[in-house]
Amino acid sequence: MKVVICTVPPMHPSMVYPLVYPVDGNKALEYGKPVRSPVNAILAKTLKNGEELRVIYIMAAGENSYCEENKKIFTKELENINSEIGAVISYDTVEMEFKPTKRTYNKLITDLTEKIPENAELYTDITYGFKPEILSLFCALRFVEEFHDAVVEYFIYGQIETDKDTRKKVNPVIFDITSLYYLFKLIGSMGAAEPEKASNILKDFFAL
Repeated sequence: MKVVICTVPPMHPSMVYPLVYPVDGNKALEYGKPVRSPVNAILAKTLKNGEELRVIYIMAAGENSYCEENKKIFTKELENINSEIGAVISYDTVEMEFKPTKRTYNKLITDLTEKIPENAELYTDITYGFKPEILSLFCALRFVEEFHDAVVEYFIYGQIETDKDTRKKVNPVIFDITSLYYLFKLIGSMGAAEPEKASNILKDFFAL
């Protein structure tokens, strides 16, 4: 089963722009239509008819959060894409406070590890995540790889710039940072290796 973990933006939907995202890396993943959720572009190129997909939205709760509205927009966008594919999609959410506290991230890691099934192929989109959340996601993914036999296939984020004269959004791109996750995993697995051996392992990784 494919499982998508997608951070949902808390800002007003008018600030979440539909854009065509080129891919920095695997050009086979490029989708020629505008999306608000970059991972939906990846899914448009990788989903197959009849395939099971579970989407887990990470939502920041609060009286000023527009996560619920943006989740509906992301879901409608994916459903429109899937209307031409025919995958079987289910949806889930993990709600968290918009506060960088130990309790917030303990809950995020625990909830995610409980919702990700065995043998999942994981796609993670951190385009709209806030900073400590990303570290928590690394921990959760490492846990389910180790104990749920999951595999991290893609770890991505979409970037855009604002033209300083026109204020229009320009230069959208999807960055595949999956290798950064696997570097995190590699360093954690070095254990009691001698410093010189560990340094050589790191150099070999960077040479790939």
